[in-house]
Amino acid sequence: MSLKTEGVSCVRCHAYLFPEDDIVYCPICGAPHHRDCYNQLGHCALETLHGTDRQYDRVKAEEERRAAETESKRSAESTEGLITCQMCHEKYDFALNACPKCGAPNVAKAGGSFVSFDFLGGVPADYDIGEGITADEAKRFVAANTPRYIPKFAVLTPKNRLSWNWLAFFFPCAWMLSRKMYKNGIVTGLLNVIASLFYLPLSSAIYNLGTGGAQTYADVFNNIYSNLSNIGIAVIIFSMLGFILNIAIRVVSALFGDYMYKKYTVASIKKIRAESEDMDQDYRRMGGVNIFLFILGFMAVQYLPAVIAAFI
Repeated sequence: MSLKTEGVSCVRCHAYLFPEDDIVYCPICGAPHHRDCYNQLGHCALETLHGTDRQYDRVKAEEERRAAETESKRSAESTEGLITCQMCHEKYDFALNACPKCGAPNVAKAGGSFVSFDFLGGVPADYDIGEGITADEAKRFVAANTPRYIPKFAVLTPKNRLSWNWLAFFFPCAWMLSRKMYKNGIVTGLLNVIASLFYLPLSSAIYNLGTGGAQTYADVFNNIYSNLSNIGIAVIIFSMLGFILNIAIRVVSALFGDYMYKKYTVASIKKIRAESEDMDQDYRRMGGVNIFLFILGFMAVQYLPAVIAAFI
């Protein structure tokens, strides 16, 4: 069943539904759900309303959403030149391009008129994502790309840890370090380096075969196959182990990365609550994104194996 998802939320977790999400609709009332949300219940989240005058109605839900947006716009336009930051809730002059407190962009001004941008991805601000931490607190900690992460946090639980994170798949170490999950990033980086070291004997053997010039992958594989006796089975096996380890690291990071980030976010916010004297400063210090660490993690995984090989 193909329907537009613009402005539509999952009726169970209340997160916005994006076109790329796996969406199912109740066969009775048409209420939209994430597939995982529907499967966890085994039925429509609004099943108790079926057959009543409160049964889900897509047209009515759309009308209510538009009415709420209109009211929000009127409220914002009557604040005498002030705007409330949707990231940290600080009120500041509408003429400014960004919040002076947290740096979040003034999306209303950027649009030329009032623009409703939901940093929570459709999740209610007071929604408990786990251990008493609200979605709004998580938003302030995550800081960047919150419309993606907060809805993920809302549905990921110890019994439902699986998600998919393409950035964690392609750059597992760099992504974790950039999100300040230092222990996970270092362990993942070391495993990446070890996997790369497994390739070194095969790379050295191919170089010693003297196969210079431009070659296709097929030429390289044929050359390896025809020289198996010179290369040695052990070298091939080590290379295969390195490939398997590399893929396993990426897949595990992609599948469990969002859940690990949620656990880190919850634990960090609890620590800030208990110990911080300046919560805003600690949110920025412990949360957000560090692009320098992303670059450092990427460079380390790319070039550290070659440096190690030079001393072997």
